[in-house]
Amino acid sequence: MAARKPVVHAEFSVSPEDAGPRNPLYRTSRIASTKCELPRLRDDDWDSMRRYMKSMSGCLDRIWAKQFAKMRKTYKAPERRFLKARISVKACAGKMPAPGAHGTYCPANKTYYVLAEPDTWGSWNGMWAAHLVAHEHAHYIQHLAGILEYLSEVQADAANKDEEALAENRNEDQAGCFAAVALRATRATLPSWSEFMVMYKREKDLKAYGAWLDRGFGSGRLDSCNTWTAPRKSIG
Repeated sequence: MAARKPVVHAEFSVSPEDAGPRNPLYRTSRIASTKCELPRLRDDDWDSMRRYMKSMSGCLDRIWAKQFAKMRKTYKAPERRFLKARISVKACAGKMPAPGAHGTYCPANKTYYVLAEPDTWGSWNGMWAAHLVAHEHAHYIQHLAGILEYLSEVQADAANKDEEALAENRNEDQAGCFAAVALRATRATLPSWSEFMVMYKREKDLKAYGAWLDRGFGSGRLDSCNTWTAPRKSIG
C-alpha cells in the first residue's frame, strides 16, 4: 500500500499499514474475568431474549472498558438495537441487520443491530445469543482500533474479487476470535462452550471460523486473534 495518514479512531492512532497486522490491541494482556448477571432465557419468549441480549451487551461494555483502560484509552459504548424484524436505516443505506444476517454492525452510526427470530435454529440458546451479540460488539472494537478502515484499504487494493473476499473473511474470523476472548472473561455465567462448538466442528463451511472461536476462547488473549498475518489456509 502507498503511504497514508495515520488512522485515528477514539484514542487510537495507528498507521493504515499497521492497523490490521500490528494493532496495539494485540499487545494487551489477557482479558480479565468479569462477573455478569444474565437473566434466565425462556423458550420462544422475545422479551426474555431481549433482556438476555441487553444484559450480555452491558457485560461486554465492562469487559472491553477494562481492556481499554490497560492501554490508557477511553472506551465509549456503541449503540445497539435488538429487533423482532429488520428495519430500514438511512445512515446504513439499507436494512439492518443486513439480509441473510442475524446481526450487523453499521460503522456509519456506530450501532449494531441484532435480530432474534423464534423460528430459526438456536435463536433461544443462551450461548448462541451471547456469541451473536459479542461478535457484533467485536466489529465495533475493530472500528475503534482502525481495523475496519484497514479492511477497506486492503479491499480497495485487492487485485481481484477473491482477494477482496479473503480480506472480508479475515475480518469476520477476527471478530469471532475477539468475541470468544470476551466470552471467556464471563464463562462462569454462560452455557457450555464445548456444546456450542459442536456445530462449528461438524460443518465443513464453519470449521475455520470455529477454529478461531476456539483459539480466542482458549487463550483469552487478543494477540491470538491476528488473522491478518495468519496463513490463508486457516481463514474461513
